[in-house]
Amino acid sequence: MKIRHISALLLLLFAFSITGFSQVEDEEVQMFSFGNSRGIGSNVHDFGVIKDVKAEFQIEITNTEKTDLIIGEIIIPGGVGVTVMNRKVMPGKKAVILVTVDPKYMEQGQFQKKLIITTHAVDQKGIKVSTTTVYGLKGQIL
Repeated sequence: MKIRHISALLLLLFAFSITGFSQVEDEEVQMFSFGNSRGIGSNVHDFGVIKDVKAEFQIEITNTEKTDLIIGEIIIPGGVGVTVMNRKVMPGKKAVILVTVDPKYMEQGQFQKKLIITTHAVDQKGIKVSTTTVYGLKGQIL
């Protein structure tokens, strides 16, 4: 009988922890926005055909909260360059990350790569929040 009660209690604790975790994620997403959308599927940039000249793309990050947002780790795929002018984004301000593809450093043909950006902030309750966003990069090198 005790084992059934303990099992039921553990199951309830697990269910509540999952629910609490998903609510924290929703709050994290509302802290700032990447460009015009939040979905990974829509965070794909097609450079098109690149020949002889570097191609550039700007990722705009807007801090919509009342605390500073820090652009943290950026995982950069081979053949891609990234320039971050300001890693600290003040409340209500924007930051730009310049993504560059140089055909000198990539093989000819189609490419698909992932750029991963992690940001850090402290919410109004004093809780540190980290969010990771993936950008798909694709195109063709001639």
